[in-house]
Amino acid sequence: MLHRYSERVRKTGKEKIVIDPGAALLSYDHACRLVRDMKGEHGLVVVGVGTAGERGFQMLHRFAEISDSLEAHGINIVFVYPKASARHVFDAISIRGIRYRGKLCLFLDGDGRLFRKPLPPRAVRAVYLDANMRPVDTTCVMLDNETWNETLSTFLANIVGRRLH
Repeated sequence: MLHRYSERVRKTGKEKIVIDPGAALLSYDHACRLVRDMKGEHGLVVVGVGTAGERGFQMLHRFAEISDSLEAHGINIVFVYPKASARHVFDAISIRGIRYRGKLCLFLDGDGRLFRKPLPPRAVRAVYLDANMRPVDTTCVMLDNETWNETLSTFLANIVGRRLH
């Protein structure tokens, strides 16, 4: 059974409120950053990783190429984990990965307020926000599905494709 959904959030002209753009996220250097301050010229993709999800360095590695492509088109991408996952996000390998990328992209949701609807364990939810921080598209995949990374890569590639047209 495929546990995944993808929806256009602007179908009816009403925007779904899926994340709080004013939420403070914690970086490995203990600095607080607001989601809205991390957007690129053309928006931001927030990828939330539920508990028992992939480790920080794994997400950076798996999605490095598409992340570079998004950033080249003015769309920043950040991976956000619950505070309870700190040891899997700010371990030495993940911090080296952040430094190698030269950009902060791994964060903890310190207050647990980023997503309006909490992520289930072993789930990944991605939200694409435009330059005005309005949600454009969202997807959620379960890591138990063997094609979850292809599904998420396709979602991210479609965002790049929209920028090209």
